[in-house]
Amino acid sequence: MADVFELVDRLVGPDVNGRLTGTGPHLYVFRTTDAVLCRSHVELSADVAASLERVALAPRGRQRAWPHEYGQYLAILTLVAPVKAVRSGLLYRIMRPPEGAATRITRANADLLRNGLDEWLPDVDAGRLLYATIVDGRAVSICASVHEVEGAHEAGVETLPSHRQKGLAAHAVAAWAGEVLRMNATPFYGTTFDNLASQGVARRLAMELVGSEFSVECALANGS
Repeated sequence: MADVFELVDRLVGPDVNGRLTGTGPHLYVFRTTDAVLCRSHVELSADVAASLERVALAPRGRQRAWPHEYGQYLAILTLVAPVKAVRSGLLYRIMRPPEGAATRITRANADLLRNGLDEWLPDVDAGRLLYATIVDGRAVSICASVHEVEGAHEAGVETLPSHRQKGLAAHAVAAWAGEVLRMNATPFYGTTFDNLASQGVARRLAMELVGSEFSVECALANGS
């Protein structure tokens, strides 16, 4: 799993001291069956970061006790600032090109995103890799590289509410993943524990489960 840890860590983007910077989570924990990666934001003190890492690296014990670990993270962070968001879920990687019929979106055909997926237009302008499933002349489901580093891309997926539960997201994800693999990079796909539809896409495309993710974003005084 060393290669996976290295790629996931690159996607998270720590600085030379191993701390997170910029916008995004103040705590990120990636866990497999035999190892754990814990990164804290540079805005947190060294003592807070050390306390969070001790929780992450401590023996977990029986499965029924695992939720207490999440409570420990929150207890530490709420002493610093109110918690703004919490995310917990699964992380997959795609090892072989799946089959899927979707259209690559570029500036030349970006109008396909209008009337529903307009919020992704800046990603097109930024040159991000983006594929969409087209129905009746417009994009109804998309998959884009929301984070990318050398050797790895992370998927961001959205499907219009009127077109969910029809298998359309799988086509967009498959086309996106195939292109990432052709670039000699690893496609990563994350989903929250309560997003059953997204987990269904992972099963349909025979993704490999590599671990779990947990992250917390705090509302610090500087607006982060």
